[in-house]
Amino acid sequence: MASPLNQDLRERLLHQCGGPVQLVSVHQDAHNQNLKGVAVCAGRILSFVLEAEQQRLRTRPLFELIRRSRRV
Repeated sequence: MASPLNQDLRERLLHQCGGPVQLVSVHQDAHNQNLKGVAVCAGRILSFVLEAEQQRLRTRPLFELIRRSRRV
């Protein structure tokens, strides 16, 4: 069963990215209680930081799976 913290993180990522979310890695910084990790969301691989004090989620795209169509 997913922890409440991971479930909250998934919901925030879903709201921000607009697609199904899979957490790849999550770790908590011992000094400031921030959560950091990598997730797959809506065809993108991104890194994230959930800042504990401000409850702000920052994401940074690492890789995007793009479907391109070519007209001939």
